[in-house]
Amino acid sequence: MKVFDLHSDLFTDIAWRRERGETNVFDTVHYPYLKAGGVDALICVFWVEPKFRNQAFERFQRIFSYVMEDLKSSRHLVIQDPGNPKVVSSDKVSVYLGTEGLTFLEEWKGTSLQAKIENGFSWLSDEKVNHAIFSWNEHNFLATGTGAVSSQANGLTDLGQFALKQGEINNWVVDVTHLDEASFWDIYHLSDQAIMASHSNSRSICQHERNLTDQQIKAIAARDGIIGLNAYGEFVHSETPNVDHFIDHAIHIANLVGYEYIGFGFDFIDYLKDYDLGGTPMRTVTNGLEDASKIPELLFRMEQRGFSRKEMEAISFDNANQFMQKRFDSENK
Repeated sequence: MKVFDLHSDLFTDIAWRRERGETNVFDTVHYPYLKAGGVDALICVFWVEPKFRNQAFERFQRIFSYVMEDLKSSRHLVIQDPGNPKVVSSDKVSVYLGTEGLTFLEEWKGTSLQAKIENGFSWLSDEKVNHAIFSWNEHNFLATGTGAVSSQANGLTDLGQFALKQGEINNWVVDVTHLDEASFWDIYHLSDQAIMASHSNSRSICQHERNLTDQQIKAIAARDGIIGLNAYGEFVHSETPNVDHFIDHAIHIANLVGYEYIGFGFDFIDYLKDYDLGGTPMRTVTNGLEDASKIPELLFRMEQRGFSRKEMEAISFDNANQFMQKRFDSENK
């Protein structure tokens, strides 16, 4: 069964490995795991680690350079171009380029912050990037995220609203994962676009601020959006994160709004575990869902829990693929 992973940090692993001299990282390290898990498509993000937050633009440039060098040498992937989507052969992985946190735009070239945002979106679009999470667990000049304390008002700033408009102009997917509720609802009310929460679970099942309330889940479904279920243990269950508790989130969302709005955004932390990233270490895995190679076991267990073949194919691939294709179609009309 084909799988679309809506959120992967494997670019971080590629950057760290390239920095220490390794080459052809995607093909030799990641491709075997992805194919073992049935992953045919994924959104991979450029993310500036907390350790480099005070030099965000410089770090972004280095990560981008390392990753693009590696991807362009790969025999096993296709970078999806939003303006000219490709049909991917069965021996390749389709990779969509995304961003997780846009703090680095504050240091982009430009005579004003608005010009920096506009120039950044334009340059990134030319490089086939078409996805953005405005904030990662911090309050920045665009939006307020979960996991941070700030004296500023929560929600999108004026510059965040300008960035949202730039995203619409460039037909980017705006991703509400990591945003606090105020920023989420600002995006919902200021845009009529379909909403993605690429790696978020249900707060009704696991009480964590990173998870979505039932009201947010209903709002995403009302816009024909999609929610990618997150395998990071802290968001799965507070005491015993395992595959069955992960599936509980899928069942709850399916019962609430329908399986048509569910996908996978696994957020596997095996890509990050070997590095000093700064901040609080991320080590809480879901037992039985530690990396991409475990996905087939998850799918088998979901069938045992009552999901039909049609529902499984939709959740594992079709829902996410259709969501992305609709964005491409709207741009190319």
